Amino acid sequence: MTGRRVPHASPEEPSRVVRPLLSAALIVRDEARFIGDCLRSLTGIVDDVIVVDTGSTDETRAIARGLGARVVDHPWQGSFAEARNVSLDLALGEWVLYIDADERLVGAERAEVHRLLHDADEVAFRLLFQPMLNATPYREYRLWRNDPRIRFDGIIHETVVPAIHEVAEREGRTVGVCDLLLVHEGYEGTQDHKHARNLPLLREELVHDPDNLFKRHHLARVLTGLGRDDEASVVLAGAVELARQRPYDPLGVLVFTDYVRLRRASGHDVAELLAEGRVLYPSNKLLWWVDAAVCLSAGRFDDALELLDRLVAVDLSTLPDEGPSYDQRIFGESAQEARGTCLFRLGRYEEAAAAYGLAAALAPGNLAYRAKREAALGRARATGEAR
Repeated sequence: MTGRRVPHASPEEPSRVVRPLLSAALIVRDEARFIGDCLRSLTGIVDDVIVVDTGSTDETRAIARGLGARVVDHPWQGSFAEARNVSLDLALGEWVLYIDADERLVGAERAEVHRLLHDADEVAFRLLFQPMLNATPYREYRLWRNDPRIRFDGIIHETVVPAIHEVAEREGRTVGVCDLLLVHEGYEGTQDHKHARNLPLLREELVHDPDNLFKRHHLARVLTGLGRDDEASVVLAGAVELARQRPYDPLGVLVFTDYVRLRRASGHDVAELLAEGRVLYPSNKLLWWVDAAVCLSAGRFDDALELLDRLVAVDLSTLPDEGPSYDQRIFGESAQEARGTCLFRLGRYEEAAAAYGLAAALAPGNLAYRAKREAALGRARATGEAR
């Protein structure tokens, strides 16, 4: 959209151009698989879509144009921030929604967006972001005023957050929260092509920003994805040491949890490391889950059950404002199966059957849960426990 003219202007008064309310800004390359669904999710919600293509060889451009987007070719310069800032320079709206081709805006209505943004005093909003299909959402800076002072920085894991807060401080504005939801589907399937692309960018970025825990965490994830677990372990060990020196940094929990899981998967005793993580990050639910798994493996069923009971009692609606994203199954299906195992081993067969039944209800396609429920019921009847 290039702006709309107000109708019924008098002949003596020239028509004035009204700026669109909301632009969506994307950078893309070979996203034909995803971009159609992404743009359709924006239909009727945003007024303007700008797509900066950095070198697609598939049908990405044609699909985007066919769905009404403005498409601009811009050769890749080796920096995500540089490309994203081109898209911001071309956005026409009063507000900008930053979205990727493999993401969807889910459940939004135009009236809701208009109420949120029209006459809003905030400089930006943190919306809900679901990074994977089975994940709990957390809040991300994805919606902000179209202001030339708000621009991305960083060749990878580029960010506008410092710029947003600088503008907010200068103008006495706040950053709000809203319940608009973006769902990311791009992590489904193999990530080899992204790992290969991101590895050199992350290494280069860490030369200039060596103390960034999130980038170290991502580097370890990339190395693990490429089957280079030994290198990932070295990266995480260094990141954990840095996190120990910065207990105020909430990103430390990411490196702690991944290091615990990687060490445990390779057969190392993680009890001491896990205990340290639990002290540093007592509210982190993933560490509860890993601790429960360690207790279960060690035959400490009462200890595992206590942690699992805490997990199934978590109010998921409180998690987005608390911090990281979690696999939802650790609060439901997986937790109930583990509870069933603990209860079975403790001889509480009827309760075990109930737990397996809850797991089966949450994952009806998993026949193993039903079989475990029947086995627990059979044991309950055999011992006279069943009523």
